[in-house]
Amino acid sequence: MSRLKRNDKGQFVKGNNTGNRFVKGHKTWNKGMKGIHLSPASEFKSVPMEQHASWRGGVHKMKNDCTYVMIKSGVRKRRPRMIYEEHYGDIPKGFVIYHIDGDKDNDSVENLEAISRAELVKRKGIKCLVIDPFNKVRDRNASSIDVNIYTMEYLTKIEMFAKKYDVLVFIVAHPTKMYKDKDGKIEEPTMYNIKGGGEWYDASYHGLLVHRDYVLKNTKVKVLKVKFQNLGDNGAEAFFTWEPNSGSFIPQITDVINDEPMPWE
Repeated sequence: MSRLKRNDKGQFVKGNNTGNRFVKGHKTWNKGMKGIHLSPASEFKSVPMEQHASWRGGVHKMKNDCTYVMIKSGVRKRRPRMIYEEHYGDIPKGFVIYHIDGDKDNDSVENLEAISRAELVKRKGIKCLVIDPFNKVRDRNASSIDVNIYTMEYLTKIEMFAKKYDVLVFIVAHPTKMYKDKDGKIEEPTMYNIKGGGEWYDASYHGLLVHRDYVLKNTKVKVLKVKFQNLGDNGAEAFFTWEPNSGSFIPQITDVINDEPMPWE
């Protein structure tokens, strides 16, 4: 299709009404189509639902985890559990779905088995234990109800367990109620804000703060205590933002320029 001709002043030449006509033999892209269609470059294309992780039926593969399926807005479910329940019914409380061949991507019904968590530990062992929150796991054999004595005995038993079985243990402990400062921001808690806080600081090898900032809409992880200097620095911080599509926290990367000379310089 040629353009309209203009004169030296940029005006269209009178009588030239053929420049915007199609060339003889030209075929339009929508010839023979019924109804209203957009151009091929902008019209919606049919894409399988599973390719949209945020849509109902969308599939998302988590790193080092199984595949998840979006069952409704904002709610995902593990695909192996869905497949198992479709064939065998409800999964008993406290049971998990185990991939017999060890391949978490192989969700064929023959490869799925429902086993108790105790059986899972027997088969696979355990390298990491998370107690969240710590007050849900009570020490019924505590020698005292005094909060400080109880906390010290509790943490001592956890330490003995970790050493005996070579297990990394994370204990999630929530602080007492925090109040807003003069600027309206919630104060950052420390290990002393936990009930029995003195013992938490003294007995723990390491202490990490996870604090959400509702103004900046991010989450800060700060080192409150590190026993061995080769494993970290006291006061070190890292920031994360929640990524709803993957259901995980994404690190906030900031460029930091340090003009101070390094020790070897």
